[in-house]
Amino acid sequence: MGRSGAGEEEAGAGDSHASTAASLLAELDRLSADREAGEGQVAVELRMDEGLVPAACSVLQVYQGVEGARLYSSGYLDLKGNAWGAIVQARSGCIDVVTIAALEEDSASTVRAVRMFATDDAED
Repeated sequence: MGRSGAGEEEAGAGDSHASTAASLLAELDRLSADREAGEGQVAVELRMDEGLVPAACSVLQVYQGVEGARLYSSGYLDLKGNAWGAIVQARSGCIDVVTIAALEEDSASTVRAVRMFATDDAED
């Protein structure tokens, strides 16, 4: 079972600034470094004070700046355009699955990222 971080969400709860896509990746990196041996995944969820499309653009721009990152797939997950997702190989041996859901008539969004790690006992 993986761990979930809420530090960024809690840190932003008292101020008017939205959490950023960069803070999402930083929190994933922090949780990845702190994970216990054998943990297969870590997860982060935060709220961004921007709609789905700007949030998705922000997330992709952050991953674009990560050396060696590779976008495998991205796009809308529903017919109405209220959910978006991406699969990114962010670091050697791990895959990030990012989903974004529109909130409050698309004036804000919830971003969730799960980083999954390869394990030595994984079957091909």
